[in-house]
Amino acid sequence: KAVVSTQSTGGIARAIVSVSGTDVLGMFQFEAGVHRVQRVPFNDTRTHTSTAVVIVTNKPEDVKVDINEDDLEISYMRASGPGGQFVQRTMSKCRIVHKPTGISVTNQTSRLAQDNKKECIKKLSAILLKQELDETLSDTEQTKKSQAKQGDRSDKIRTYNYKSGVITDHRYKVEVAGIPDYFSDPEGFSELHGKVSTVWQLQQLAQIADQISSEKSKKAGQTSN
Repeated sequence: KAVVSTQSTGGIARAIVSVSGTDVLGMFQFEAGVHRVQRVPFNDTRTHTSTAVVIVTNKPEDVKVDINEDDLEISYMRASGPGGQFVQRTMSKCRIVHKPTGISVTNQTSRLAQDNKKECIKKLSAILLKQELDETLSDTEQTKKSQAKQGDRSDKIRTYNYKSGVITDHRYKVEVAGIPDYFSDPEGFSELHGKVSTVWQLQQLAQIADQISSEKSKKAGQTSN
């Protein structure tokens, strides 16, 4: 599923693509960053260079709020303001404090304490839900910023050179031939992804080995002392 917006001069300005399936994030995680395209337009003889920023994120899950009664401090008091003597003389006003966050809500719209309690819980749920949504959106925005950086060509992760027909991944020093196959044939995408993934895994293993070696050296130094 895709949502595409175009420029007034023609061409794509922005595209949002939703992909579902098994290990989709694992397949597309290496696509995040600045992609550079070098091509010769049909109406020119010179090579033109352009860039596009690709951002890969998980689709935010539906945010739900579960309120534990043990986390609530519930108290009742006499209601104040208009409402007649019945409302003002009964302990119908409800106040709930959410102990983990310190959020406090009150309600006195009903003559019945239990109805006011229900309204308090609705208010509290709405506040907690908004907080959860804000945190989810904040995390997503941070991911976008870290992947996009400034969108500068110097931050490029990959180059598509149409003249030579070669795709170069600058992070992992990987090259594959066949740009049309990369964009139209699943095997073309899998070839580059497989090579990039292999190099990435080797780098991760090397980092783990270095960490283990460093920890052993520290222990050996402490033992000798």
